[in-house]
Amino acid sequence: MTTAATNERLDAYARMREKGVQWLRHNLNPDGSIGEPKDGYHFYRVPWAFAVAGDTAAAAASCAWIRHNMLTAEGTIDGPYRIYDDAYAYRDSALVIGAHLAGQYDLSYPLMRHLLSLQDPVSGAFPSDRLPDGQMGDDMDIPYTCGPGFACLATGHLEAARGVYRHLATVYAAQPELPDRLYYTWSRSRQRLVTDFAEDQSFWYVVENQAGRFQRWTVGGIAAAFLCRLYLAEPAEEYLNLARRYQHFSMIATDEQFGYVSVCKSSWGSSLLYQITGEDDYLEWTYRMGDWYATQQEEDGRWRPQQPSTNAADVEITAEFVMHVDTMIGALASRP
Repeated sequence: MTTAATNERLDAYARMREKGVQWLRHNLNPDGSIGEPKDGYHFYRVPWAFAVAGDTAAAAASCAWIRHNMLTAEGTIDGPYRIYDDAYAYRDSALVIGAHLAGQYDLSYPLMRHLLSLQDPVSGAFPSDRLPDGQMGDDMDIPYTCGPGFACLATGHLEAARGVYRHLATVYAAQPELPDRLYYTWSRSRQRLVTDFAEDQSFWYVVENQAGRFQRWTVGGIAAAFLCRLYLAEPAEEYLNLARRYQHFSMIATDEQFGYVSVCKSSWGSSLLYQITGEDDYLEWTYRMGDWYATQQEEDGRWRPQQPSTNAADVEITAEFVMHVDTMIGALASRP
């Protein structure tokens, strides 16, 4: 593709990103909260979205509200606004990155210390959910482990990030049914891949690559994206090779995956693989994902997880998609 065509794409993606950020700004309250905070901790990625879009004031204001209303003396995020305990470490990891980008280190460093305390010393993974008794659950899955992995990289904890790599390598090596199925959850107590589960719980344990239903299509892309970020920190070929394998699983899946918002993280992996390798397959997939983001964006700038939706869900998904589109912009601009 010519430089002019690439620049045209960059301009289109920049406009898309700005429309999303404008919608988030419209929902930012004077006190720095966004939407209705009582709806739950759906705004964990908002400082990240504002930071990558260059809106320092909005990023800092959002961090300030979180600092005054959710940060505990122990350096954790808790209280009445944290309604749900699912994806516990994952949510906090996104806030760590956003706060760190915004220079709000009194948030990012305490949260990071707590996050590191949750990493399983045996597998290198992070538990997915906090239980009602305050303990962490047994399941440790790829998306909710990669999130903290990104935070480790953003704050310079390379050894912990290498632990996430080792976990991803272990999980991939343990796969019994590739390329048709990718089991992505590890048991902390049993230290093995979870392949035994109730059928109605399969969403949380396996992606069936040619089954056109709502699944966690995120798995391959987020694993590839983390491994690429780790490769950028220290270019070891084993990181890149494993990133290719996870992204391949995402890219050979049924086209019906594009009917679900969970396909979004596939652009994360393809963008960074293109930045590193310059290979056309990853470029074309990134463009395909860019077209998908464009068709999914509402006229007012928001993205929605489904119809009908809620404002809280729209804030959550719009903040994430702003980040993904920004990643595409960075990947394309890295290869003028």
